[in-house]
Amino acid sequence: MNAKTGISKGVRKAEDATIGHARRFILDRWDNVYEARRNIGIWLSGVGLLIFIMVAHFIFLRSGYTDIAPIRGGTYAEGMVGDISTLNPIYATTASEIAASRLMFSSLFRYDDTGSLSGDLATGYNVDKTGKIYTVSLHQRALWHDNTPLTVDDVIFTLNIIKRSSSGAPNSEGWRNIEFKKVDNTKIEFKLPSAYTPFPNTLTFSILPKHILERVPIHSLREDRFSNSPIGSGPFKFSLLQRTKEANKHTVLHMIRNPRYYKGASKVERFQLHTYSDNESLVAALKSQSINAAADVTSDSFGKLTHDPRFNGYTPTVNAGVYAILNTDSEILKDASVRSALRYGLDIKRIKKDIGYNPLSADLPILDSQIASLKNIKISQYNQDKANDILEKAGWKRDVSGIRTKNNEKLILRIALKKDNEYEKVAKNIADQWRLLGIESQISITDTSDPTQNFASLVLQPRDYDVLIYNLSVGADPDVYAYWHSSQAVARGLNLSNYKDGISDDALSSGRSRPKDSLREAKYKNFVNRWIQQVPAIGLYRPAALYVSLKGVQAVNSDMRFILSTDRYFDVQNWTVRTNSVYKTP
Repeated sequence: MNAKTGISKGVRKAEDATIGHARRFILDRWDNVYEARRNIGIWLSGVGLLIFIMVAHFIFLRSGYTDIAPIRGGTYAEGMVGDISTLNPIYATTASEIAASRLMFSSLFRYDDTGSLSGDLATGYNVDKTGKIYTVSLHQRALWHDNTPLTVDDVIFTLNIIKRSSSGAPNSEGWRNIEFKKVDNTKIEFKLPSAYTPFPNTLTFSILPKHILERVPIHSLREDRFSNSPIGSGPFKFSLLQRTKEANKHTVLHMIRNPRYYKGASKVERFQLHTYSDNESLVAALKSQSINAAADVTSDSFGKLTHDPRFNGYTPTVNAGVYAILNTDSEILKDASVRSALRYGLDIKRIKKDIGYNPLSADLPILDSQIASLKNIKISQYNQDKANDILEKAGWKRDVSGIRTKNNEKLILRIALKKDNEYEKVAKNIADQWRLLGIESQISITDTSDPTQNFASLVLQPRDYDVLIYNLSVGADPDVYAYWHSSQAVARGLNLSNYKDGISDDALSSGRSRPKDSLREAKYKNFVNRWIQQVPAIGLYRPAALYVSLKGVQAVNSDMRFILSTDRYFDVQNWTVRTNSVYKTP
């Protein structure tokens, strides 16, 4: 009994001691724990605020030594209007086919982004004292896409194909009287029948692989599988030609980077060339971002797209001029004074303003960027009163309707042009301005997308117009013999005004054969002055290669100047579609 009582007392004593310790160390110190929690919360908040300040400070400072810059990789998907029926570059005629050839093939020379001739496969050339023999040197490290070395033999092989009329190459006629031979493994010599200073500009044709095509019969070359699956030497290699069954005839040429390109591998991994049947389909593809750039859009579309914050628009100038070409064989326009009145009666500034992208002027048959001294030549400015006075003196009097007549014949001019929104604006503007002079205009538009309407055979060759709104590609050299020499005023010639003038003929013939720039300049100035006096055409403006791309894309810019729009690929290996944050260099 005593033992049980002792145990019970011990238990109670231990219980009392436990409760006492609990009161002393837990309950009595609860307020201290609460205080500690409050202090810890304050401390954690302070640490959080400090971290936030440090991160914000880092981001702020980081913006000072980093920048958003283009980086390698990705797919450049470019769209354009046109069709690809062949990938053999010597048969390329459409803008899309020429674009494909520029991306997959090399040439001896190309035009750079200033419109100057620059070496591609060629490292340079020499011309002898007669001006008839040219020797061109080639790169020694260029390879075909199958890693076979590209040599002078490939150039000779290509030229032999182009020269043979049975090949069907579009420019075979121009090579008929030119001889060429291999000097050694890195040099080729050209012998011309007579001195021709612009000759290097003809060496921009694409080179074909001899080891692939030498066994293909010349008459079968166009239909050979090479035309659908080529091996080139350019910055991109053929991968796939994909034709869709959509109504807009959408075709996609897939290409991959050529890692062994002699000018350096491209920054983008893949290049896709999308072609569409019309401008509307092209614009829709860009808006849906199926492509990240569109080339040669219409001026109307360009204006709308550049107001969209997703896109950037560029207006590189092309070495060409849009002219109102006057048919000097026309019964009315045989009279040079009437042609002069037409020029005085046109406000060119108004025409340029209506186009929408503020193009440069093209007052003369030769660009002043080709011969600087042409900037000093003055041309007649808009003067409606003077235009009316000239017409009155030429016997063209206004009738009761306000239209001018002479010998019971009304002063009616037929204006011809291809179907094109920009040209149609120009034609309407011209007609409106000439109406103020008492001249009636009949505008004839040919829709070249209609296979039954061949503009060359229906309009150009028969010279079926009084006035032709037309784009003349002036090129890199001031040699405009083809457009204004009387020998070219034939059905298949390019003298579309039928302009015939002995003084101009002499100046044009002499200018293309003179080796010295000063002598050439003097001859061409004589021609330009005569052209201004005779008025075979009215210069309107220089067109631009209108280009629109998604923001972040780095390719074309407005400061560039091209001979053809497809010269934009001159430095395609530097184009990019991706951007990232990179550290700035000191």
